[in-house]
Amino acid sequence: MGIAHSSKAGLVLILMLSVIGGCSGDSGPRPIDEAVDVCASCNMSVSDGPFAAEWVQKDGEVLKFDDIGCLADYLRKNDAEGTAYVRDFHSKEWIRADQVFFADSDLHTPMGSGIIAFRDEDRLQEFIRKEKGAKETTWEEVLRHARDEEAKH
Repeated sequence: MGIAHSSKAGLVLILMLSVIGGCSGDSGPRPIDEAVDVCASCNMSVSDGPFAAEWVQKDGEVLKFDDIGCLADYLRKNDAEGTAYVRDFHSKEWIRADQVFFADSDLHTPMGSGIIAFRDEDRLQEFIRKEKGAKETTWEEVLRHARDEEAKH
């Protein structure tokens, strides 16, 4: 086998792996399009604000939510594999839900969950000091609360 033949075979292998890798896995969050995006849980329109959330499924499909509580509700009802993304309250930057700090507050969110996400713990603590009734919570507690609410109904 000559050098040219093995180089072609190597190039074909690299291209095949690139295509396969691009077809699966976490593609990350996508921008919100307020004109067309609706919440996968409550069917309300999704605003491009700090309360939006996304679920990126293993197959790369992205589901959008108008409220972090709607995402938690969806995950309670569906046995889905993927990655949850929420937005930092201040920067609106997308961050994995398992890598942020959460506040449970009385702040008005689209569906009334009051769940707010922060990239930095200092920002969370500042919010809790200023926002009467706000308290720190975790992603696991947000998900557990969604399950507890279902049990009440």
